[in-house]
Amino acid sequence: MISGISNFKGNVKRVDEIIRVLAKYGLAEWVSDSTPGFIRRRFVTAEGAAVSDFALEVRIRLALTELGTTFIKLGQMVSTRADIVGPELAEELAALQADTPADPRDVVYAMIQTELGASPDTLFAWFDPHALASASVGQVHAAQLFDGTNVVVKVQHAGIEEKVRSDLSLMATVAGLAESNSKELARYHPSDTVDEFARGLLRELNFHTELNNLLRFAHNFANNPGVHFPKAYPELSSRRVLTMERIEGFSIANRERMETDGIDRVAFANLFASTMMQMIFRDGFYHADPHPGNIFVLPPAAELGMLDCGKVGRVDEQTRDDFIGIVASFLSGDVEALTNQLIELCEVPIDLNHNAYRSDVADFVGEFRDTMGGEFDIGAAFESMFVIIRKHHLAVPPRVNMLLLVIVQIEGTARQLDPDFDLTATLKSYGTDLLKRRFSPQQLQREAARSLRDWNRLLKALPRETVNLLERTQRGELQIHVQQHGMQQPLDRLAYGVVVAALLLGSALLWALAAPPTLFGISIVGALSAVLGLVLAAHLLYLIWRA
Repeated sequence: MISGISNFKGNVKRVDEIIRVLAKYGLAEWVSDSTPGFIRRRFVTAEGAAVSDFALEVRIRLALTELGTTFIKLGQMVSTRADIVGPELAEELAALQADTPADPRDVVYAMIQTELGASPDTLFAWFDPHALASASVGQVHAAQLFDGTNVVVKVQHAGIEEKVRSDLSLMATVAGLAESNSKELARYHPSDTVDEFARGLLRELNFHTELNNLLRFAHNFANNPGVHFPKAYPELSSRRVLTMERIEGFSIANRERMETDGIDRVAFANLFASTMMQMIFRDGFYHADPHPGNIFVLPPAAELGMLDCGKVGRVDEQTRDDFIGIVASFLSGDVEALTNQLIELCEVPIDLNHNAYRSDVADFVGEFRDTMGGEFDIGAAFESMFVIIRKHHLAVPPRVNMLLLVIVQIEGTARQLDPDFDLTATLKSYGTDLLKRRFSPQQLQREAARSLRDWNRLLKALPRETVNLLERTQRGELQIHVQQHGMQQPLDRLAYGVVVAALLLGSALLWALAAPPTLFGISIVGALSAVLGLVLAAHLLYLIWRA
C-alpha cells in the first residue's frame, strides 16, 4: 500500500491527467443542455462532440484514446478478453486506433543518428523526411537503398518509452490495489494481466522483436512462393529503428482494385486462411493481427503479402491439443467432453455450480449445432462461449484467448473476400491432421520416452530427498510455512473487539465500586472509560457494517 501511494506521488501530473480524463468520460451522464456552458465545454471530445451523447463503451474507447499510447494498447489487449469485459465492450475496444502526430524532421534525424550512428542522408540513397504514416509507437518514412531497393524506415517516437514505462508502473500499482481490495476483481488476476500486457508492450517498443519476427516468418515460408513477408535489413535496424522492404501492392480492403485486377477472391480467401492455419498448427508461431489492412495482394502473381509483424502469438503443443479438443467436442455435439475440456482449460472457481454450468454448455451446443447445416458463424459461437465463461467466473489462459480471437479474425477477414467462406471445414481438416500426428507411433514413442525420463529422474531423487526430510525432522529443523490470505483484517477487528469488551467491563467494575476519585458518587475514571468504550464499540460496529 505504501509503495503504491509513493508511486502515485512520483507521477502526480500523469495521475492528475488520467483522473481528469476518466472523470470527463465516466461522469458525463449528468451533463445536459441545461448545464452551464463553461462546464459543458470541459466534457467534449477533441472533435467537439458532447461526451454525454455516447454510450458507455464508446466513452471508454474515447478515454483510452485521449490517454495515449499505453492506454490504447491496453484497450486493444483487453478487446481480446471478451470473457472478462463482455462482447460489447470488447468489440468497441477492437476499433481503437491511434492518430499520433509525426515527430518533426530534426527529431527523426537525431533518433536515426543516435541509433544507427549516421545521418539518414548517409545511410540511404534517398530518405523522405515527411512520414508516410504515424501510429502510437512510431512513424514510417519512405527511403531507397543505394542498390535501388525501395524500403520503409520505421522510427520510434521520441520519449515514448519513458512515458509508457511510467504508465505501466501506475497500472501495476492500481492492479495490485484492486486485487487486494476486491474479491470479484481478484478472480481475474489483474496483476498478472498487467504483467502480461507490460511484457508484450515493451517487446513491441523494441523493434528488434519485429525484426526477428520478420526473419522467422520469411524462414518458415521460404518454400512457399505464394506468400511474401517484407525483407528485413538488420544492418539498418536497431532497438528504435527498423528498415524493411517496401511492399508494392494493395490491401484486400480495396475491392475496386481487386475487381479491376481480376483477383480470384475465393482462391485468395482460401490462400489466406490456409497460410494462417499453417502458422498456427504447423509452426506454432502466427501473425496475431490479421485484419484486412495488414493483408496485401502483390501483383502480378497475386501473392499474399502480410504486414505489421510486431504482434505475434505462440502456440505450444498443449495449447494446440486443447484448442482442437474444444473444436472437436463442439462440432461432434459432445456436451460432456466440451464441459470437461473447458474446465481443464480454464482456471475454475471453487464454488462452481457444475450442474448449472453443464446445462449452459448443453444449451450453447444445441443452439449452434442447429445452424451447422447452413451458414455457421464461428465468431458468434465463441462469443456465446465467452458469455458462459464469464457467467460462471472461469478464467481463460491468455495464450488460448489470443488464439480464439485470431481464429475469429481469420474468419472475418476471409469472409470479406468470400462471403460463403466456411472456416469450420478448414479447422476440421487441420484438426484431423493434428489428431493423426498426435496419436502417430512416432509421437507416442516420443511421449513414452519423455515420461520414462521423468520417472527416472523422480526415482533417482526420491530416496535422497526422503532421507534429507527424515534427517531434518530428527534435528528439529523442519519448518512448515502456512499462508492465510485475507485473514489479517478479521484478526485485527477481533483484537479490537477484545480490547473494547475489556474496556467496557473494567469501566463497569470501576463505576459499580465507586472507585475514587468520584463526583456525585460516580467514579470519574469509570465514567470516562465507559464513554470511551462506547465510542470505540460504535466505531467497530461501523467498520463491520461498512465491510
